[in-house]
Amino acid sequence: MDQHIHSNNAANGQPAHKRLQQLIIGALLAVGMHGAMAAAWQAGTAYAQGDIVSHQGQEWQARWWTRDNAPGSATDAWQPAADETGAGAWQAASAYKAGAVVLFNGKLYQAQWWTQGETPGSAQAAWKTLGTGVKQKQFVRVPGATFIMGATIAGPVNYPNEYPIHPVTLSSFYLGSTEVTFRQFDRYTRAAQLPPASSLDLGDTELGRGEHAVVNISWFAAIEYINWLNQQKGWPKAYNETTGDLLDAAGNTTTDISKVIGYRLPTEAEWEYAARDRGQDIINAWGNGVPLINGKPAANIADASFKTYFEALLGALPDWITPWATVNDGVPRLARVGSFMPNSLGLYDMSGNAWEWTTDKERVFTTAAQQNPVGTGTDPKRILRGASWDNGTDMHITDRAPVDPEYGNPAMGFRLARSYVPGLSVEDQGD
Repeated sequence: MDQHIHSNNAANGQPAHKRLQQLIIGALLAVGMHGAMAAAWQAGTAYAQGDIVSHQGQEWQARWWTRDNAPGSATDAWQPAADETGAGAWQAASAYKAGAVVLFNGKLYQAQWWTQGETPGSAQAAWKTLGTGVKQKQFVRVPGATFIMGATIAGPVNYPNEYPIHPVTLSSFYLGSTEVTFRQFDRYTRAAQLPPASSLDLGDTELGRGEHAVVNISWFAAIEYINWLNQQKGWPKAYNETTGDLLDAAGNTTTDISKVIGYRLPTEAEWEYAARDRGQDIINAWGNGVPLINGKPAANIADASFKTYFEALLGALPDWITPWATVNDGVPRLARVGSFMPNSLGLYDMSGNAWEWTTDKERVFTTAAQQNPVGTGTDPKRILRGASWDNGTDMHITDRAPVDPEYGNPAMGFRLARSYVPGLSVEDQGD
């Protein structure tokens, strides 16, 4: 299973898809820096105990339910977020202060107060399991509807597999408001005793972990994580990890997404409908034109900060890299999730930051109407959507990138989806 986690080398079949610029700019990736922006604390937002935010360049964790208490102020509502990657094994003889994180029986636990000798997971309440880090409040319900899929509006460039446009009817579904983070994925690899996913670029320079979107993830690594996540919730696996087929509650192969219990990857149609803010005729998640919303940068893409940073190191960029020269998002490379404005559904980073895996193999478009389609076929490649931090003015939502499912690189990640069960809220369907 762990062979799917580190798949960013040519031996795993580097794809030829031209729009995945990050596959062929290794020289640009040789030197880098952490993203400067953060999934910031917001006044007026309610936070539950354990929630993690960024504020003034630091990550903070809520001690209890709080709202309007700024991290770092005189209030005790927040504490610096612990470095989970450095968590050591619990020791009975060691004293731990509130907020300390330890590893015990493959799970992470956090001390609720000063403690010594109290075993994590016991009847005593000194320790709280950190769990998977995936919470239902991270999901938004996307209402089903019929929309026209494909390149309904001309982008700066379009490709043959975006045509012909055709009607697609979708059932309602849930979609993660952000991409899966390193913090969430690390809890899986730690519990499963796998090597951590790499947070290095192609030049072996750190991109950032924690609340940064997890990258260097192959399609198979993503579905293995999803199967583990479902099992933690007591749900059946969503995928056959050998064939990649979707599975129903009984473990049988299915193409009916309503029969898949628990988390899964979105279908390509679901992803496009949500990214186009319920199927609107827009080129990118922010709309059409320059990536600005109310005068502020709308996405983490190749722009002035990307251009300035890399040209200072390497000289002029190649002609085929076309940054948004009049926009500066402040993040030359990968950003923390939720750093930019969401669309009206509450979805972040549907354009830029990281390319996102979908469930589908490449479906050949026809004019025929489709209902909840799932791409199948003999070609093993899976579809990536959304572009990334190193895509510039040629990026567009309807771009379909078929890539070897064994491959992953520093600009490829994913987000979670779930089918909607009528009559049940997402909370009723499990936490």
